[in-house]
Amino acid sequence: MGYKESSESRLYLEKLKRLGKDNGLVPYTHTPPLERIMDISSIVLIIAAIVIGIYFKSWAYFFILTAIALLIFSIRELFVQNDRTLIRIYGPLGRIRYLFEDTFRDKYLQYFNESNTNGRPIPRIVRDYIYQKAKAIKPIASFGTELDDFDFENTAQSHILHRNFPGSVKKASYEVVIGEQREGVRPFTVKNSINVSAMSYGSINWKAAECISIGAKNVAYVNTGEGGYGPHGVAGNDTVFQIGTGKFGVGKQGVLNDGTPARFLDEDLLVDLVRNNDNIRMIQVKISQGAKPGLGGVLPGIKVTPEIAAVRKVPIGKTIMSPQQHAEFIAATPEESVLKMLDFIKEVRNLTELPVGIKLCVGRLDEIDLLIEGIKEIGEGPDAIQVDGADGGTGAGENIFMNYVGFGSSFETISYLDRKLKEAGIRDDIKISGSGKLFTPAHAALAFAVGSDIVETARGVMLSLGCIQSLHCHTNECPTGITTNSKWRMHGIDIPEKSTRVHHYLEGFHDDMLHLTEILGHSDPRDITTQDIRIISHKNKFFRYFDEDPFGLYMPNANDFEDYIHD
Repeated sequence: MGYKESSESRLYLEKLKRLGKDNGLVPYTHTPPLERIMDISSIVLIIAAIVIGIYFKSWAYFFILTAIALLIFSIRELFVQNDRTLIRIYGPLGRIRYLFEDTFRDKYLQYFNESNTNGRPIPRIVRDYIYQKAKAIKPIASFGTELDDFDFENTAQSHILHRNFPGSVKKASYEVVIGEQREGVRPFTVKNSINVSAMSYGSINWKAAECISIGAKNVAYVNTGEGGYGPHGVAGNDTVFQIGTGKFGVGKQGVLNDGTPARFLDEDLLVDLVRNNDNIRMIQVKISQGAKPGLGGVLPGIKVTPEIAAVRKVPIGKTIMSPQQHAEFIAATPEESVLKMLDFIKEVRNLTELPVGIKLCVGRLDEIDLLIEGIKEIGEGPDAIQVDGADGGTGAGENIFMNYVGFGSSFETISYLDRKLKEAGIRDDIKISGSGKLFTPAHAALAFAVGSDIVETARGVMLSLGCIQSLHCHTNECPTGITTNSKWRMHGIDIPEKSTRVHHYLEGFHDDMLHLTEILGHSDPRDITTQDIRIISHKNKFFRYFDEDPFGLYMPNANDFEDYIHD
């Protein structure tokens, strides 16, 4: 059974088709007509309650009219207003959050607690950029930066070196084609510098996924994550279908040679899926992700609704665990595993006639060497490689793996991968995508400088949907209704309004990225180099505890190192 879009999304998609996307988006200043009527009615009733109570000297009239006013206002908050998710879920009580945020927060932070650069995993100053972009508000501040130039945890580790005398520069543009060198493969053209990284149906609910699909339509592509092809493509937007180790949506039960149960690719299901959804433009084989490197995913049984079970083709209400690695890749040695993976990629490409990429979080750099040796040996490889940093996000992951496992940032791994592919003479055949804490064009500029062709974000899009970083993704109690299947909490998501926010964030990010590209004197973000970026560090020196410096920027040379020790 294929996924069928909700009635809300269907009506909104029909409206967008009728009016065009630009005219059908919800303006930030939009207020439903009934909302104003109910506001006025509530105010009139409160005034009437006071006047009538005093005039007739009767508390009964006062309480009755006040209760009616509060009832109307509560209905307005819960069901009519659509731009505040928390208020749609919690009613007037939810307004307390915005009262503190809009009225008291700045004063409290200024006098008692933290600054805008505090907060983990994403500092407030970065979240504000995303929120403002999502609302189509130009992010503007006063009186200078709040950032400490040497605090590399909050500054994307870099400064962008603009040119005062750029010479003649063409207007910046962006386009990347994946799979164009392959015969019998339908190439995939990527037109937006920022795209939507993997968020599975189940880790986010259908409403959030449909909003992302609609918002990304004609702007960016959306990666389905490993949870099968569900609501991520309801708008007909460009979609990357991810095959995880659990083969959800395209898998079948089987056994390994030792009799252990395992899930294998069902070729017929995959072919039918691609044939019936021509907006699937690429297949991605997930090896690992940054938030839980070395582990498979877990979806608690409470989240496995009938709809999710139908999309994933698994039992309803039963906890789903993805294995650590693909059953097809299991072998006696790492070298054999790599060769089996490359054979699997070739098989999937032949079946679907689409480009095929992989996603991985690197733990050991020698595995990149192993991958490249395998590609050279058999003359086949992935069309794209998505590199996730060890600091990636997730709906649920074990702390020890999230905090301490993985090589490092995606920047470091991308730089190493880019260099090794060039040395092997196969860089032009493989596109590199970067993900993991890439929330703004400043982060993306560094990713492009070290070798990315494409940039992706998941948490940035979640924030544009209204996420407030409550860190409750794994509890099924997300306060903004994004990572829960609680119908009441999901009620807070208004599809037209939230789709609009996603659209503005993706489009606004891209526009800002092109603007940054122009001030660097380039006409394409992929032309940005490490010469355009200054890595900020204490005393302009950087000391890192790893053997190899993939950037060629962090580790001081021998003389500097001696100076650093004796300072």
